[in-house]
Amino acid sequence: IKQLAKEGPCVIIGRCADYALEDNPNLLSVFIHADMDARVHRIANIYGLTANKASDRIRKNDKSRSSYYNYYTCKEWGNADSYDLCINSAKYGIDGTVELLKAAIAQKEKGYKTSIEEKKPANF
Repeated sequence: IKQLAKEGPCVIIGRCADYALEDNPNLLSVFIHADMDARVHRIANIYGLTANKASDRIRKNDKSRSSYYNYYTCKEWGNADSYDLCINSAKYGIDGTVELLKAAIAQKEKGYKTSIEEKKPANF
């Protein structure tokens, strides 16, 4: 993962990449989520499953992902504090989510890296 990031821009899904690359100044870590109903609908349609089977698959995958991430990073999978950006794809759809990601990347590339802490007023 670190080698890929050294070679140039890349997208890494999962693999605790946010943790592995946490010292990389170009990292933009994103967690994309949706409510269970939206996820069940999408997975059922993609894989031709019943709602119950889609729900079971999602819960098993979430448990596996959560256990893996929490074990290897000592952080909490899905906790907003672990990511730069969290997007609810059920609210924005796939196209809207892509547009939000593109906007976030553009902001990152402009160099907006100054934290809120650094911008406190002098009398604060």
